[in-house]
Amino acid sequence: MSLIRCRLLYQSSSPHLHQLYTGFLMLHRDGAIRLSQEPRRKRTVYPSRAPHLRDAAHAHLDAIVDGKTKIHFDTHDGAEIATGELDDCDIYFKRSYSPSLIATLPPEQRSKISPLGLNYRVLPSSVDRFALQRALFLRDNPRARLLKEALDARGVFGYKPRVGEMQAGPRLDAEPRVLFLAAIYDPHDDPARSEDKIEERASINEHRARCIRILKSSLGRRFTGGLANSEFARKRYPDLIVPGSVTAQASYIETMCSHPICVATTGVHGSTGWKLAEYVAFSKAIVSEKLVYEVPGDFGPDRNYVEFASPDDCAAAATKLIEDRDLRERLMLNNAAYYRDYLRPDALVGNALARARGVDAELARVGGDGWN
Repeated sequence: MSLIRCRLLYQSSSPHLHQLYTGFLMLHRDGAIRLSQEPRRKRTVYPSRAPHLRDAAHAHLDAIVDGKTKIHFDTHDGAEIATGELDDCDIYFKRSYSPSLIATLPPEQRSKISPLGLNYRVLPSSVDRFALQRALFLRDNPRARLLKEALDARGVFGYKPRVGEMQAGPRLDAEPRVLFLAAIYDPHDDPARSEDKIEERASINEHRARCIRILKSSLGRRFTGGLANSEFARKRYPDLIVPGSVTAQASYIETMCSHPICVATTGVHGSTGWKLAEYVAFSKAIVSEKLVYEVPGDFGPDRNYVEFASPDDCAAAATKLIEDRDLRERLMLNNAAYYRDYLRPDALVGNALARARGVDAELARVGGDGWN
């Protein structure tokens, strides 16, 4: 495949975009693409006036491929489509890809939209001059933090989720223990939030708390879990709080590595949470709620995760994975393969570029096996 020229039009340094930025940089350094970038002239705007979309521009990125094909990446949690951006691009990759919503669009619009895939926060394992440039230009995040993310590849000034550390092969011989550490949301922390979104957050909170209680009761010492410490969590679920030292990212990653079975629940706006992508990157056997949105490839129940609908179902699925070693190992191996082919940042971006160019071969193959 010939060298591809990619020019990013950026408007944000949001964590929602870190996986994409990292993927483009990995492909650039592997010699598969020639990368450049410039600030976008105007921010993404949705036709909807829904409060949860008022700052959604942070989750959007454009790429011009070979000077002619315009790709739009939409990593926002919700299913809504920025139709102005859709009309202005050649292909639109949507993280929260809802076939039922896309089916309501005119044929010429829906034919442009493809699922992007699972999303999580992951940074390059080396100094990133492109991120440095964005940090100096953008003011959407504290500049000092952005500069540390761009320059401090060795973690001298604190842990950051670098791609080399945010992946692992399956640990098939590890004791089958279950992990579910979660955050909850104050439904009333935004005065502009609509009533249905307030109810959604309250339902998520209660569902996660019930899952943790039942997992604790059912699994005992085989379960590690609880809620991240926050003022709202302390008021609403004081018995489920775990220390901040446990949920701090470096500690959380270390804890996750020692638990072969991990639980994932649906996030706000029906989104597939970042935890699910992290579990795949670490080759876990996953217990997950039914996914609301579609992702590329053959990712699905009984192949990559055991599905549950209720807290009781969650405990039953976790118990099944503890007791059924063959199933547990099969899920772990399948997730290791899915990470390599679809989720690793260079794989996700490479597949998107190949799809946009009408090429079957995946650019991700240039990056090696990914376990470096």
